[in-house]
Order: sequence, then structure tokens, then C-alpha cells
Amino acid sequence: MLQVSAAAGIIFCGPGCALLGAKKQEIPEATLPSWIGRVIMVETGHRFVLVDVGAGSGPAAGTAAMAYREKRRTAQLIVTEESRPPYVAMEVIEGGPALGDQVVADDRVVPPVGPSNQP
Repeated sequence: MLQVSAAAGIIFCGPGCALLGAKKQEIPEATLPSWIGRVIMVETGHRFVLVDVGAGSGPAAGTAAMAYREKRRTAQLIVTEESRPPYVAMEVIEGGPALGDQVVADDRVVPPVGPSNQP
């Protein structure tokens, strides 16, 4: 009986035991967009929103951003020069943001660079 259980252990553990010593495949970490804040006011006539950035310093003027609601993009935004911590004004480039939308940095868009002094 002992021989049968030992043989069964070798048969069942054979393939499984080989996996115990193998290294697990590394899963790369997801790159999440940088959190900026939440929309607290929408001015539809002038196409801008006011975003509460919390205790942190807001993003620099010209930074591209996206507004999301329930995992769906609602608007493309760009940070304006107007800010009074903890609030930052953002121009609505396209879309229709609403109160409570989450705003994240849009790392896909590179803000335009000023004119160069090259001849």
C-alpha cells in the first residue's frame, strides 16, 4: 500500500513539482494617468471649467488634460494661466464636461512649445 501511494505521489507531483521551482512570469505595472483633480464648476458660455486640485500644486499652464465620468472620456481640456490654489481653470477644447468629472493629465498630448529663436 505504501508503494502505491508513493508511486501516486510521484505521478501527481511530477509535473506540478517542476512548476514549484519555476519563476513566475513578471507582469508589467500599468501606467496610469496622473490625477489632477475634480471638476467643481462648468462655464458653458465661455467654454472653461474650474478644477479642484486639492492640497497639491496644480499642473503648469498649457498642460493637456482629459475629463472622465464613469470611465468614459467627456472632454479634452488644457490648463490656463488662471489659478488660485486649490483651484485651476481649464479651457474646454472639445467635449462636454460636467460637475464631478475626474480630470487626469493627458500624457499623449505634448503642449505646444513657444517660438524658437532659430533663423
